[in-house]
Amino acid sequence: MPVLISGVLKDGTGTPVQNCTIQLKACRTSTTVVVNTVASENPDDAGRYSMDVEQGQYTVTLLVEGYPPSH
Repeated sequence: MPVLISGVLKDGTGTPVQNCTIQLKACRTSTTVVVNTVASENPDDAGRYSMDVEQGQYTVTLLVEGYPPSH
């Protein structure tokens, strides 16, 4: 059964972060998730994001153009 992951992405000053990608990558294989499966979402102008993913263990990476990936 999928789980909704949602929130608002803000920087250290409380400003919404946009023009980036939030990426979830599965760490383990289970009955519903294959290892290395990737889900990603781009926050809207207010920094809001949401994605439906299967229950499991994931690494979260923030991808912003011009910066190294942040885990």
